[in-house]
Amino acid sequence: MPVPTVYQISASKASTWLDCPRKFWFQYVARIRVPVIWAHLSLGTALHDTLRDWWDEPAALRTGRHVTNVLDRHWSTRGFRDQAHADQWRASAAAILRRYLGDLDPQFEPLSRERTLAMRVRDVAITARIDRLDLLPPGDAVTVVDYKTGKRVPGPDDVRGSMALALYALCVRQALHRPCSRIELHHVPSATVIGWEHSDEALQRHLGRVLAIADEMRAAEGRAIPSAPAQEQEAFPATPGPLCGWCDFRSQCPQGEQASTPQPSWAGLPEASDWPDPIEPADPEVA
Repeated sequence: MPVPTVYQISASKASTWLDCPRKFWFQYVARIRVPVIWAHLSLGTALHDTLRDWWDEPAALRTGRHVTNVLDRHWSTRGFRDQAHADQWRASAAAILRRYLGDLDPQFEPLSRERTLAMRVRDVAITARIDRLDLLPPGDAVTVVDYKTGKRVPGPDDVRGSMALALYALCVRQALHRPCSRIELHHVPSATVIGWEHSDEALQRHLGRVLAIADEMRAAEGRAIPSAPAQEQEAFPATPGPLCGWCDFRSQCPQGEQASTPQPSWAGLPEASDWPDPIEPADPEVA
């Protein structure tokens, strides 16, 4: 299989390779498209898109009551058990956003939102889609902000060890020519912010790891022959385990089917007890 001279990589692509080369094959080489069926992804997408668009609203409308209007533009019922279940989570999502946005200075404006940046190192092109970039006063230093909407509240190790966040900081440095060492994970449901200040040496270690992963992926793609399924499976072996129950390609992977039990589409949604504070239904009278 011919491999491009300049190899394209992103944090999500590298993460998929590390999780399961066979899933990588389905998603990035064979490019099999599957519909989104997971409720937790519908929830996460709605939260991300609402936060992306929030600062496009007139300042006078950025109130707790108006959050629901912006959320409704992006809400999807895909993956929820039924309409009542989706309605319950829509109310919780509005409460989540009110709590998170309520902790921000009303005068705050991000430097950019959902910014796509790229950098080139050797023969590897690294792309990054960043949830938010904040400008640190005084000066022109930039903070990378990544939203998390899952069950678990992240800790310092998640930030320090995040290959994605390190790549984002490096892309800011190269593409925007601005200093960038601070990275933050914002767990939106709990309004928890975990930050980390990277040294130049630490960022270079992350970069070295990404380049090594890119070499592995490029070599696997070079060994695979589209007309020879056996060689494809050898170059992109499955990594079967319990997580296969969540995989979009489970039905196309015999090893994954044998190693797991399929999960209902709403199983990834958290319970209120998973977060430090309970999630209350949206109150229409809250401004």
